[in-house]
Amino acid sequence: MKLRPSPTLALARKVERARAEGGDAWSLSTPSFPVPESLPDVDMRWLKLSAPEGLPDLRARTQEVFFGRWDAPDHSCVITAGAKAGIFAVLQAALKPGARVLLPGPAWPSYEDLCRSAGFVPISLPRVPNTFALDRAELVSQAKSAGAIMLANPCNPTGRILPADELSALATLCKQNDMLLILDQSFSTVIFDQAAWRASVAPVFDRLVLIDSFSKNNLMQGARVAAALVPQTMKDDVIAAHQTIVSAAPTPGQYLALHALEHGHKMPDLSAQRARAEAFIAAQGWSCYPQQGSFYFFPKLPEREAFQERAERQGVFILAGSAFGAAYGDHFRLCFGKPLDELEAIFDRLSAGVA
Repeated sequence: MKLRPSPTLALARKVERARAEGGDAWSLSTPSFPVPESLPDVDMRWLKLSAPEGLPDLRARTQEVFFGRWDAPDHSCVITAGAKAGIFAVLQAALKPGARVLLPGPAWPSYEDLCRSAGFVPISLPRVPNTFALDRAELVSQAKSAGAIMLANPCNPTGRILPADELSALATLCKQNDMLLILDQSFSTVIFDQAAWRASVAPVFDRLVLIDSFSKNNLMQGARVAAALVPQTMKDDVIAAHQTIVSAAPTPGQYLALHALEHGHKMPDLSAQRARAEAFIAAQGWSCYPQQGSFYFFPKLPEREAFQERAERQGVFILAGSAFGAAYGDHFRLCFGKPLDELEAIFDRLSAGVA
C-alpha cells in the first residue's frame, strides 16, 4: 500500500521552495501561530518515559478542559502522540480488520490515510450541498455495513459545528448499528458561535470516542500531544495499540501541554481576522458557508483552478478543496489563523494581481 504525502505539508514545502528561490510567498490555507509568552524550565523528568496513558496531572486537567462539557463518567482520558496517533490507536483497538469507516466530506485528508494505513476501508460520503448538513438517508443506508463514523466538530475545512439534532441522530444511528462514533474536536477552543458549541453534545454511550489536540488549541503543533476520551471498556486496548507504535506521547510535549493549560497559552482572538476574511470572500462574489469554529473558511469559486494559478503568480499558495474530497474541487481552504497584517498583505496582493 502506497501512502500519499500530507497535502498540508506538501503546501508548506511549496511555499518554502518559493521563498528559497528569492520570492515573496505566503500560504492562504495554513495558519501562522504566535509564539507562547512563556516556557517551563526543563528538568530531568522531561527525559523519562511517561506512563503509557500519559502524565496523571495532564490527564486530569485535559479531561476537564477538553472534555468537561460531556457527561462521561464511564470514559477515561488517554494522552496520545498527536491526534493522528490517537485516531490510529482507537481504530486499531475498536474495529475488526477490513472494517468500513464512514467519512462525511469534506473531511481532513488524514482520516482517509489513517484508515488505509490501519487496514480499514474509508468510505467518503457526501453532505448536503452548500449547507454541509449530514445526508442522513445516506448515513442510514451505509451504516448497515460499517464499523465506524468519523468526523471533525468543528469541521475542518468548513468550520461548521454539528447541530444538536444531527449529533443526537448520529449517536442513535451508531447505537442501533453497534458502530463507533469518533468525534475529532481539535479546534474546541477556537469557537465563534458559542451557543451552537454548547448545544453540540449528545448522550454519551459506550461506542463514543472524542479526540482533541493541543496543536491548534494551545499553539503546540510541533509538540505532538493530543488526547482521546475513550470508554473504560476500550481503554486498555487503545493504550496497547498506541504503546505499540510510540510507547507513550513525548514526555517533553506533555510537560509543555501542562504548562500551556496552567498559563492559558492558546490561539489569540481571531475575530478581526475572521471579519476581514469574510469581507474578502464577499468582495470576490464567492459563496461560502458562514463558519462557526476553527480558523477556516471553505469558499466555492466559479473558476478555482484559474484563481489558483493567478494567485501563485502573486506568491500566494492555496490548498484546493479536492484534498478534502473529490466532490470539492471547486472550493479551497482559506485560513485566517494569522496575524492581521499578514492576512492584509495576502489580500492586498491578491486584489492587485488577481482581480
